[in-house]
Amino acid sequence: MGKRHAVPQEDTEINITPMLDIVFIMLIFFIVTTSFIKETGIDPDRPEAETAIKQERGNILIAINSVGDIWMDKRKVELGQVRQMVEQAKGESPEASVVIIADEKSSTGTLIDLMDQVRLGGVANISVAATLAGGG
Repeated sequence: MGKRHAVPQEDTEINITPMLDIVFIMLIFFIVTTSFIKETGIDPDRPEAETAIKQERGNILIAINSVGDIWMDKRKVELGQVRQMVEQAKGESPEASVVIIADEKSSTGTLIDLMDQVRLGGVANISVAATLAGGG
């Protein structure tokens, strides 16, 4: 009988490095493209409007409660701080828009002053939140 020669067996391993590279690239892509919305901290009673149009949420949310307190980033702020906070938020997201959620019992003067500060902060795209009349 003939002698059998032992054939060395190769260890077969799966190289997962390319897969990890793709996963990390996807992770970076999702982090960069995610827009972060900062909540106001309160939920005022919005007025109803017959002509309310549903729009995408703005990146910067500011709320006014029924006694005229201004809320931003889950804390109460003074009117004089709004401009600086809007400038900072606009620096983080240059395409940012502002949505003002004003309580229906809040003062119109406070709303106008707040809109002034937002415009001085560099944001021209300002929306005022309302509830669609008849439910919504």
